[in-house]
Amino acid sequence: MYRMFAHTLQLAAVITVLAAIPAAALGECCIVPDNGFGTATLPPESTVASTCVYLGNTEITDGLPAGTTIQIAASIGNFTNVNELPGGSLGGTASAWEGQCVMQMTGTGALSGFNRSITVPLSGFNNNLFIFAPRAAFAPVQTAVALFNWLNGQIVGVGDPDFDLLRIAGGYNYGMPSPGQIQLVSTGSGWAVSGYFDITHRIDFIGAPGGALAGMSGSNTQQRRFEICPENAVALEGTSWSRVKALYR
Repeated sequence: MYRMFAHTLQLAAVITVLAAIPAAALGECCIVPDNGFGTATLPPESTVASTCVYLGNTEITDGLPAGTTIQIAASIGNFTNVNELPGGSLGGTASAWEGQCVMQMTGTGALSGFNRSITVPLSGFNNNLFIFAPRAAFAPVQTAVALFNWLNGQIVGVGDPDFDLLRIAGGYNYGMPSPGQIQLVSTGSGWAVSGYFDITHRIDFIGAPGGALAGMSGSNTQQRRFEICPENAVALEGTSWSRVKALYR
């Protein structure tokens, strides 16, 4: 009983300190307003905070000459038409959205000197979907398990000089596990957002005639971590977070 009481006091002290953290102390990466229900709408619309972007790295290797790769510094963001509603396989919310995947490509080997920045639209109702476990509304720190359920975007037949087709697809709906986590930390007037997804995804491409990738095509599947504003994160007690995650296995 004493240990439980002491732990409760310790937790209360931590929550009190977190509630007093000013926005400036959390930095300016993805600070968003309250949605009126003691939490934030996820993912944040780009019109609310343009810095709410998931960043990661991936690559293309299949279909290229031996010893050649295309390294990709990628971002998933510019979220629009966000529709977060109760539901989803984790018992919290499901969030459909549209956005963009920006790929900064750098070639190696036979493609040394190949440098492109390509924006792939992620559009279409329910083509891109996050799933979140329940969040504790009004709590100063809200951490929840998340799933990237559906990722889908492509450019095809648009006159790109290098790609006749460039497609990215991923998430559980494609049989590609993509678990993650989301955390909201109160700034007093809003929320500092952080989190990640370990996105299993496939990149398909067909090179355009006359371009640097003419005659090449391939399909590349990998799992890579994409993070949003990790500097905003607040560490949780390891055993407590393990118990939370165990609820969704």
